[in-house]
Amino acid sequence: MSKASKTKHHIEDLFSDALPINEKEAVDAIKPIITIQRDSKDIHVRSDRKIAIDDKILAYGLAKKLLKLRGFIDNERISANEFYKKTGLKKGSIDPSFKNLRGKFLVGKRKEYEIPNYKVDEIAERLITKYGTGKNK
Repeated sequence: MSKASKTKHHIEDLFSDALPINEKEAVDAIKPIITIQRDSKDIHVRSDRKIAIDDKILAYGLAKKLLKLRGFIDNERISANEFYKKTGLKKGSIDPSFKNLRGKFLVGKRKEYEIPNYKVDEIAERLITKYGTGKNK
């Protein structure tokens, strides 16, 4: 056995097999807002509750992030155009919401954005505070 294989690398203490986000909290946060079709993995924003467009976008982005983490889709990026096609909401309402969320909760370029892992807990807390959790709903 070589000396290198016997030496403990301290960076090993930082490694984790856990997901980079709290999946349960993210699911609880978006459950009152989002449904996902089992077969197609299509994400649908519920229309039976009054939910701010910013929060619908954030919930949609979290749903895509969860699907990507579990390997159900290849990319988690979202765009205003994609969101418009999926929801049918007025484009004039969607574009300002994306602009408002860019930099604060969404990162990206070329009009495609994603939610960084370090913002997931903050977004989940925001959605749970405003809309309750998906528990018992």
